[in-house]
Amino acid sequence: MQKLWQKGKALSLPIIVSASLISGALSVSIPAANAAATKELLQLSGQTTYFGEVVNGQPHGRGTIKWSEYKQYSGDFVNGKRSGTGKYINQYTDADGQHHKVVYNGTWSNDTMSGKGTQTEKVTQMDGTIRSNEIQAGTFQNNGLQNGYQVIHAVADPDYSFTYKNGNEVLAILHTNRDLVQRWQQGELFSVNYKNGSVQKKYSIFPEEIAAKERQRQAAIKYLKGITAKVTPHLQQFEKLSKQVPLK
Repeated sequence: MQKLWQKGKALSLPIIVSASLISGALSVSIPAANAAATKELLQLSGQTTYFGEVVNGQPHGRGTIKWSEYKQYSGDFVNGKRSGTGKYINQYTDADGQHHKVVYNGTWSNDTMSGKGTQTEKVTQMDGTIRSNEIQAGTFQNNGLQNGYQVIHAVADPDYSFTYKNGNEVLAILHTNRDLVQRWQQGELFSVNYKNGSVQKKYSIFPEEIAAKERQRQAAIKYLKGITAKVTPHLQQFEKLSKQVPLK
């Protein structure tokens, strides 16, 4: 098999979020359907608008901010910043003409993704074919996944990348999305890299030509087979999440 995954070449781009929402805002009061909750339309800088609950001229409560036709957030605000729960959508085209659709649904704090949430990113090429589809689920901090699961389905060989991280424990696998538990038990996954503190074990499906390295590979397979019960829930979660990132 030709391995197309390359270290340091991420398929997803970081989400860029606005740090300030309210500079230079002009407000227009709009009567709410519920008289107990007053909502307002704020015209923010540039094309940015906000509609929702307002306190002291700032978004506070539930509302929606739109930076453009393709970028918006709907959810909770506290003193003008995204805090609480909400959904963020950003669609854009990169320098290569590929269309990205990024969606984060979860917890926010001080205008950043912080807490439990799920983020997806689909990358579509100019001819309409999907290059990659990614999902991250777990705990986020400062706009990035801190602990949890990442599954990337891409036009590559093998076509799936699986990662689980929790503190010092990291499990990374390249393989298809079928029979992960069985293949783990048989030591037949395309590649496995497992770290937990001082423990580091890895192997690929290809035997080593040098005898000493082959003994290391077999020792890693033996160790990893011995922790099958521990990693089985993660392998099952990988398969479950993989069904949410089709290339169609």
